[in-house]
Amino acid sequence: MLFCEKYGKAIDFLLEKSNIAVRYRVTRELCDGSNPNDLENLQEELIYSERAVRLINCLKNRKEYHGSTLYAVENSLNMLVDMGFQYGKGFSEFDEVINELADEARELPVDKNHVLRHLSHIVVVPFLLRAGFRDEWVKEFTIKRICLIHDFVTLNQYDIYDDILKYKSIPKCFRNRPIVRPDLYENGWFKIPLEYDIYGFACLMPELTVDLQSKVNDIISYILDSRFQAIKDGYGILADKKRYWAMGWDPKPTDLRKDYRCNPILLKLDLLGRFSVAANSEWFTQALKLINEYTDESGIYHFPKSFLTEKDSNWILGSHMGLGENRRRKDALTIEGTFRALVIMKNILKEM
Repeated sequence: MLFCEKYGKAIDFLLEKSNIAVRYRVTRELCDGSNPNDLENLQEELIYSERAVRLINCLKNRKEYHGSTLYAVENSLNMLVDMGFQYGKGFSEFDEVINELADEARELPVDKNHVLRHLSHIVVVPFLLRAGFRDEWVKEFTIKRICLIHDFVTLNQYDIYDDILKYKSIPKCFRNRPIVRPDLYENGWFKIPLEYDIYGFACLMPELTVDLQSKVNDIISYILDSRFQAIKDGYGILADKKRYWAMGWDPKPTDLRKDYRCNPILLKLDLLGRFSVAANSEWFTQALKLINEYTDESGIYHFPKSFLTEKDSNWILGSHMGLGENRRRKDALTIEGTFRALVIMKNILKEM
């Protein structure tokens, strides 16, 4: 059965009830842009929508790459992409901002003495790819990350921590967290996979050589391994010259044994469903089973509010699951949740 036939009632519901962002993306992605004239009109409406204008302004006036506010690139950029914005697809103002951002990021100075010297690039490059930007340096950076991480995961090591007794003057707030081995972030190049990396790999996967695709699948298999699930959430602490930093950004799938309703399960399914090795995994099968408990006979999903968090925090943590629907409306969560679920379902049809 074709996707549109199976989920026709849910698609009709979204087209009838949703705001401009969801209607645009449903028409472009779930209906494959079957009516170009409709798509063009929807795109124009989307560009001038209040939410889009506000987020474009935040991206233009960005204050940082990594952070929890809308003026951090990782948040405003991804929220625009979630609304349907894509580089080179007729969003002229968006394209201008992306070009400016990419030029800025490419020339970003690197502090050779800082343990997080490459973090800004690790954060911004995957999301430039997610926005549809494909300059050669962005692809080369991502391929470098694939090869570096692959070299580590093929060692089949899951003991990533150092002897804490070797370290002095650890801040009190960090003393209950393990210290990641310094060789795993030597010269600021993280050898362990970060959540940001996985987004970059997902975006570039169809364009990679067979050899590089195989390496990415090895990395995904590594993070799906139960031994990786046992690693401390957020990895732990980084140490450099008697200074310490709290890490984060581990790419572990949502722990389905815990209260998954308070975790970004939809975001994880959307991301990991873009890899065949993940889409066919036991974790993915169980996660799909869980979310499908919330669907009705029409293919419409009724998720609890905790599935669709919207708050001031990092997008990558699942804090901006809203798509611009008025949350005061009774059907807002149903619209946003159904759309996100259908995107997952369509993606996995390509991978299974």
